[in-house]
Amino acid sequence: MIAAAAFAGAGGLRALHARHELAVVRRSAERLIAQEPHSVETSLLARWRSAELTAPASRAALAREATRVVRLLDPASLPTASPLRRVAGRRSEDLLSQLAARLADDKPVTARGVLLARQLLQDPAGPLYSDESEHLLPHALKRVLWVLEP
Repeated sequence: MIAAAAFAGAGGLRALHARHELAVVRRSAERLIAQEPHSVETSLLARWRSAELTAPASRAALAREATRVVRLLDPASLPTASPLRRVAGRRSEDLLSQLAARLADDKPVTARGVLLARQLLQDPAGPLYSDESEHLLPHALKRVLWVLEP
């Protein structure tokens, strides 16, 4: 019984360690993609992560997140604990909807664009959440939409 528990614990620790290592490798590949988008062809690591980022499942999840943000901006919905700048977001709602639609369609996108979209939607210090969002958000959304194009 004790041996089984020890093996289960060791297996759990090994799985946690593997998950951590994979996250580190992904972050390294993302830095390559973000910093050197034109040398992606030269790095097997960057190609692997690019394929992962631009996969239909990854794009669909990000499109759902963008759609969720658009729903949260609806004046009829009750405010949530989210620090989302709703008034500024409403002014860019059409661009957010375009982003959701672009991520959901079947046309190819760049991995760098997916990274920028993810950062825009998830970064608490980003333009969706910052006090300067009225000025920054439309420009950031236009940039993401532009960079998504191959």
